[in-house]
Amino acid sequence: MLSRMEGRGERLSIAPAAERPALSRSGLLSALRRLRDPLLFGVLPVLYAASVLTSAYDLVGIVGFDFRGTIWAPARAALEGAAIYPEPTRASIELGNPAVYPPFIVLLATPFALLPAGAAALLWSVVLGATVALALWLVGVRDWRCYPVALASAPVLEGIFWGNLTLLMLLPLAVAWRWRERAAVAGLAIGAAVAAKLFVWPLVFWLLFTRRFRAAAWAAGAALALVLGAWAVIGFEGVGDYPALLRELQETYAPRSLSLATIVSGFEASVTTAVAITFAAGAALVLAAAWAARRAGGDLRAFALAVAACVVAAPIVWLHYLAVLFVPVAIRWPRLAVAWFFGYAVLLAERLPGLEYVVPEPCCRPEDVPKFVWDVNHGIAEPWQALGVVSVSCCVVAALVYRGGRLRLASLRR
Repeated sequence: MLSRMEGRGERLSIAPAAERPALSRSGLLSALRRLRDPLLFGVLPVLYAASVLTSAYDLVGIVGFDFRGTIWAPARAALEGAAIYPEPTRASIELGNPAVYPPFIVLLATPFALLPAGAAALLWSVVLGATVALALWLVGVRDWRCYPVALASAPVLEGIFWGNLTLLMLLPLAVAWRWRERAAVAGLAIGAAVAAKLFVWPLVFWLLFTRRFRAAAWAAGAALALVLGAWAVIGFEGVGDYPALLRELQETYAPRSLSLATIVSGFEASVTTAVAITFAAGAALVLAAAWAARRAGGDLRAFALAVAACVVAAPIVWLHYLAVLFVPVAIRWPRLAVAWFFGYAVLLAERLPGLEYVVPEPCCRPEDVPKFVWDVNHGIAEPWQALGVVSVSCCVVAALVYRGGRLRLASLRR
């Protein structure tokens, strides 16, 4: 072949290595930039989430523990015509997942009760994850990086693993914001959320403060109708003992969760005093929402303060409660910004002193209650871990509300 090429006057030459075109520095940097986002915001969050969920399963030994006791079991009981609420005693509460939600959500979840508990818990976890993603999409998030960052955050992962109802609250909040000018839609969304989990009651005041009076009326009416209607379906079973059941729940968990009440209780205050201070702090945020609503850009600021009040006013707060903050964060920063990582900042709080477990283990733990849950229910809480979580929440809300000055949480551009 070489001789034939030479015969035609062609010559084969191989350039020295030093003369070959090298990969330019700019080309390498460009290639690395193209890989940066898929690795940092795609692969890494998935690996992190897998690690966290695996560790949680090794610790607890069951998926969807909250869902099984608070939703699946009472929904199953409703289908069978049995009582859905336990006796209002400490023994019923300390199991860790008593049925305490209003009957509206229990009846809504009855299709899950047709499945075995394990399959229903896994399906419910998928629904919760999809709900978070849908809520972000509804408020206008189109930056794909935001989704894995949010879904792999500690509040969302905890809610998915335990199967807690709180993550479902992101959807009505997102619906209420997106269609806030449509009174019936916004009002029904907030009303259904209040009927499912009472801690979102400050959102009704957001509607009032922004002069959406018809929507507020829809919210109040829908919440009342859904609660009373659902209770009528089950023959008002347990309605007389329900306030006592909630008081017992509060006495058990308000001093040992991640709430402001836990912080106050950690400084030797009674549970009654701690709950009163917690409610007062939440009411102060509601009043701040009223003040913000009358100023420029007040709609989002009032909404953010109302969402913050949901968390602060609750006497019992677990890490997944903070997931509701993703809705105002997504509205304020529809592209990935520093604020999206607050769900990872709360992990620093886990380094602080929290629950001190009783040694030896308290007596008579039922076989279906994980040791970790039993220890939490009988532990003595120090205030520092709760203080860390509340501090992170306050920083997020301050960033949402503050405008001007030097505070900038800029988007992380590609």
